[in-house]
Amino acid sequence: MAVKAGARSAICAVFLALSFAFVPSPSQAQAAPPPFGHWATSPPTEELYVYQNGLCAFYFQRRPRVQGRCSWDPSSRGGILTITYPMPLEPGKVRYNIVWVNRQTITVWGDVMHLQRG
Repeated sequence: MAVKAGARSAICAVFLALSFAFVPSPSQAQAAPPPFGHWATSPPTEELYVYQNGLCAFYFQRRPRVQGRCSWDPSSRGGILTITYPMPLEPGKVRYNIVWVNRQTITVWGDVMHLQRG
């Protein structure tokens, strides 16, 4: 039995559509949450403050180095924290590469920081 050209095209289209229906789609990685809280190395040479109101500060040896508004660009295991601070001509930006180790520990450019209590 011969199949007409129009019917053959329809059968091919249905077969193609069904074959894509069974192809697994890549899963989306869950975005890591921002590291809200007070983080510090041990001893507390470096400290990072990330507030839920959008403000952040980075301290070195108990002195502020960068303070300003922050934004979070997440990845699956951490993200990039950008602190934007005022400058005379245009805002300055400092970016920190943050990786979550566990709920109490992060790394900032490889430096291990722990969540501080109190």
